[in-house]
Amino acid sequence: MPVLRFFALQIAIGFGIAALFLATLLLADPGGIGTLLRASAAGIWPALLFWLFTGLTFGAVQSAAALGLAAEEKPDDDHGSLRAAPAYAMTRAVRRPRSPLP
Repeated sequence: MPVLRFFALQIAIGFGIAALFLATLLLADPGGIGTLLRASAAGIWPALLFWLFTGLTFGAVQSAAALGLAAEEKPDDDHGSLRAAPAYAMTRAVRRPRSPLP
C-alpha cells in the first residue's frame, strides 16, 4: 500500500472516530458541553472546529497505532533482511603490551 494512501486512510478513520465522539458528546451532554455547542451564537462553527481538531488528534493517534502495528508484521519474504544471509568478517587478533597500573 502506498504511503500516502495509508496515511489518508488512517486520517479518514480518525475523523470518523471524531464524528462518533462528537455525536456522543452532543447526545450525552456531560457538564453541559453539548448544550453549549448546540446553543452557540456563532452557529455550527464551534462544533465544526471541535470536530476538526479532535479529528486531527484521533487521526494522528490512529496513524501512529497503525504504523506501530505494521512494524510488528513479519514480511512474506526475507529480501533485504539482515537475517537472510549472515556475513562473517575475517579479523586478526593483535596482542598489545599491557600498560603498568598506576
